[in-house]
Amino acid sequence: MRIASKLPALNAAAGAGALIAAALIAAPASAGVRDDVRDLQQRMTQAEQSLEGHRAAILRIGELEREIQSLTGRIEELTFRLEQANMRLDAVSAALAGDGAEPGAGGFDPAAAASAGPVDLTAGDLPAASPASGAAGAPAQAVDDVALPLDPTSAFDYASQFLLKGDYPRAKAAFGLYLKAFPNHTRTPDAQFRLGEIHLALSENAAAADAFIAHIRNYPNDPRAPEAYLKLGSAFARLEKPGEACTVFKTMKTKFPNAAGPVMQRADLEMARINCQ
Repeated sequence: MRIASKLPALNAAAGAGALIAAALIAAPASAGVRDDVRDLQQRMTQAEQSLEGHRAAILRIGELEREIQSLTGRIEELTFRLEQANMRLDAVSAALAGDGAEPGAGGFDPAAAASAGPVDLTAGDLPAASPASGAAGAPAQAVDDVALPLDPTSAFDYASQFLLKGDYPRAKAAFGLYLKAFPNHTRTPDAQFRLGEIHLALSENAAAADAFIAHIRNYPNDPRAPEAYLKLGSAFARLEKPGEACTVFKTMKTKFPNAAGPVMQRADLEMARINCQ
C-alpha cells in the first residue's frame, strides 16, 4: 500500500525530468540555429561589401576608359603635328640640297622678273598686323569679297593694293588666289614671296616657312631667292627652331656670296641673335 501511494509522486517526478531532459536536448539545437543565422548575416554583409567594391571598380574602369580615349586623341593630334613638322623639314632639306625646280620651270622668266628688283630690306619685315588686320589671336576678318580680275597684271595690282593699305587678310587671300589662277605667270614668284611676307607679318610663322620653302624650290633663280632664304631662316627662328634657322642662314651666305648688302647684314644680325656657331 505504501508503494502504491507513492506512484503518483514518482510519475510526476518522472514527467518533470522528461521535460527538463527535452529542454536540455532542445537548447543546443536552438543555439546552433542562432549561430547559422549570424553566419548567414555575416556572409550577406560581406557579399554586399563585395558588390559595392565591384560597382566602384566598374565606375573606375569607365573613368580609365574615358581617359584612355582622351589620351589616344591627344597622341593622334601630336602624331599629325609631328608628321607635318617632318614634312616641312624634309622640304627644307630638299630645298637646301638644291632639289628644286629647274630654272625657268613653270614658265618663270628670270630676266622678266629681274625688272622688279629686290625688296628693300633696310626697313625690315612688313610691320606686324594690328588686331583689325587679323593678327594672330585676333578674330579672323571675312575675305569673301576678294575676287581677282581675269587679267594677270591687273590681278597682281589688285592684290598689291590690299598690301599697301595694310589689309593683310585680304592681301593674303588675293595672292593665294593669284598663285592658283596664274601659276605660270612671270609675276608668280613675286606673289609667292609676298605671300610669305604677309604670313610673317601676321605671325603665321609655320605658313610663312611653307611659303618661302615653295619659293626656294620653285624659283631658285628668282632675284629674291637670297631674301627668301633670309625670311625662311627668320620664320624658323620665330618657331624656336634655331638649328634649322642657322642652317638656312649659312646656306644662303654660301649659295649667294654676292647677295645685296642689306640681306647679308640682316642675316648676320639674325645669326648673332640666335647664337649660330
